[in-house]
Amino acid sequence: MSSTPDTATRILDAAAELFASRGYAGTSTRAIADLASVNEVTLFRRFENKAGILQALGARMAQRQAGHAAAAAPDSEDVRETLLRLARMEIAGALEGGGLALRLAFDATTVPEVAELLGEGIPGNLDGLAEFMAEHQATGELRSDIEPHVMAEAFFGLTSSYVMYRMVMGVGAPPSDVATDKGIEQLFDLFWSGASASETTSVMEEKR
Repeated sequence: MSSTPDTATRILDAAAELFASRGYAGTSTRAIADLASVNEVTLFRRFENKAGILQALGARMAQRQAGHAAAAAPDSEDVRETLLRLARMEIAGALEGGGLALRLAFDATTVPEVAELLGEGIPGNLDGLAEFMAEHQATGELRSDIEPHVMAEAFFGLTSSYVMYRMVMGVGAPPSDVATDKGIEQLFDLFWSGASASETTSVMEEKR
């Protein structure tokens, strides 16, 4: 069985690379087709136009977002391990392709198609994670005195700032292996110390 990426995947990979380096507006369908080693007719048959490629990339990116993946978390996995795994996944997805997600976030301020894509995806990602938070607040695993959307925003604040500092501000290099990086786990534990019901209870008991 061949491991060569199929045509659609090659086109999406090429678009992701070019959107990240040149921006959405600065990338032509001809450039995408050339990098993917296909002709423009093939590209148009697969995706109709550049906006169609953007939509397909958005769907692919959503698979790596914590809010969309939380619903599929194994019941046997405890909430801390689930959230840490989702944090690593969110960071890895944002770092992939030279920071495509960050570039699209900047492009959204001037490009309507990108703004529309993010306007559809970001609320769904936030709502999905907030729903996960609410479920575990109800079981007593997470603090119930914090609104679930606020808790979800704190989680994304952690992951997005980690990527932003490394890719935009140049503070620290991205880890070679996100799945095992200790720095990510230590940053996550700062979030967890404020979100976990048991951690908060322990701190309150120590103060008595």
